[in-house]
Amino acid sequence: MKAAFTLIPTESRRLIAKAVVEMEEIKRAKKNGYILLCGGTSNGYVAQELLGYDEQPQKFTAGTSTQRVLCVTDKSQGYPFPIVLHKGERVDKTLGEAMDDYHRDTVIIKGGNAVDPEGNVGVIAAGSTGGTVGATWGTAIAQGLKYIYPVGLEKMIASVQEASGWAGAKTLDYSMGADFGLFFMPKESGVLVTEIEALKILAGVEAKHIASGGIGQSAGAVVLIAQGEEATVKRAIEIVESVKGEPTLPDYKRDCEDCPSACIYAGKAAEELPQWLQN
Repeated sequence: MKAAFTLIPTESRRLIAKAVVEMEEIKRAKKNGYILLCGGTSNGYVAQELLGYDEQPQKFTAGTSTQRVLCVTDKSQGYPFPIVLHKGERVDKTLGEAMDDYHRDTVIIKGGNAVDPEGNVGVIAAGSTGGTVGATWGTAIAQGLKYIYPVGLEKMIASVQEASGWAGAKTLDYSMGADFGLFFMPKESGVLVTEIEALKILAGVEAKHIASGGIGQSAGAVVLIAQGEEATVKRAIEIVESVKGEPTLPDYKRDCEDCPSACIYAGKAAEELPQWLQN
């Protein structure tokens, strides 16, 4: 049996989050180690599925792509992250403290801004210290910890490795939005969960990415075809129908006037901005 699905980005995020919490890696970490839930809208959905939080996912960001630019978010309006869980319970520890208390079943959940056909993940970093990747990468590699990357197929690019060589804040002479670099996270560093893996985890079906894009609420949508035994495809249909109608996320960025980024709009009052960027 075969079935075709169209998912907009928020529906994809919900589907992927539901799959992440069912992963064996997460179940082992809940029993034996730490779950380190970093920032990002996808991780906001994971927090809802894993912990029952009702905080809006856009509040889990330090940086975001919104209002047609890359931007930073207002920390005072966000939800504090990372979230550190030890044996399934939230604890008052920093990322560093949790990672120093090494356990082989510990996982780091980190969303991405790009993914390529080989399964490599790209993470944009606009801060000088590299954000949560900068804070975790060295220890994760040294200790053999694994990342889990919940990333929707709307973020598919040709090559993350090649793209990372083009980025770098100080190499940019003009930046329409926050200046940034791009971490290259090789597929071997973790487990990628796109809509394809989500459908495999949740329903046991094989799926293929068929098309992308759209207009209106379907901007950024992906089209997939799933196939398998009748029972598994019907299960996939039930799961996809359960996430359909997931609300789109609102624009969520700090005011340009007090933004520290090296952006052509930083420091400008609202009336000085182009019409399309005015709140």
